[in-house]
Amino acid sequence: MLQLDLANLTARRQLLVYVALPLAYIVTGRLGLLLAVPPGYATPVFLPAGIAVTATFIAGAVALPGTFLGSFLLNLWIGYLIASESDLTQIATALIIAAGSMTQAAIGGAALRRTIGYPAPFEKPSDILLFFLVAPILCLTSATLSLGGLWALGVVELPELPMNWVLWWLGDTLGVLVALPLMIWLADEP
Repeated sequence: MLQLDLANLTARRQLLVYVALPLAYIVTGRLGLLLAVPPGYATPVFLPAGIAVTATFIAGAVALPGTFLGSFLLNLWIGYLIASESDLTQIATALIIAAGSMTQAAIGGAALRRTIGYPAPFEKPSDILLFFLVAPILCLTSATLSLGGLWALGVVELPELPMNWVLWWLGDTLGVLVALPLMIWLADEP
């Protein structure tokens, strides 16, 4: 029989990574996408980007499948809401965005571990400054990969691409800047 020992740190982390991370990604993502511009995938603040980077920063690569799953399910839902039906283009769109989100979380978590350090992040004021400098750079990843794929699929037209890219990048950047410190505090990490 499966026993869940929540006092065990490993069990708590697994529960967070495999259940809470995708759920938090979907819920906060849906709320953030209420502010999205057409076609409905780019928003001015996207907290799931910060949640995903934080999960990878704290837990490492083990958080990447949870990020992929959360992003895939969220974007499948958004695609269905946009078109009122599911088709192969919407599934491909969700897969492309999930791959971009997971790649950004991987790069972001690793870059922050190398530049700021872990398990004792933000010990010095220079760590905070470095975080504010690195976050916008790492958030280039998902906007570029995802919108490149959406443009190739014909989901986003060329005239819409620049506005969507800027809004996507800005939304992810603000999501990381807001969510990472909050999530570290909520996770009671050092």
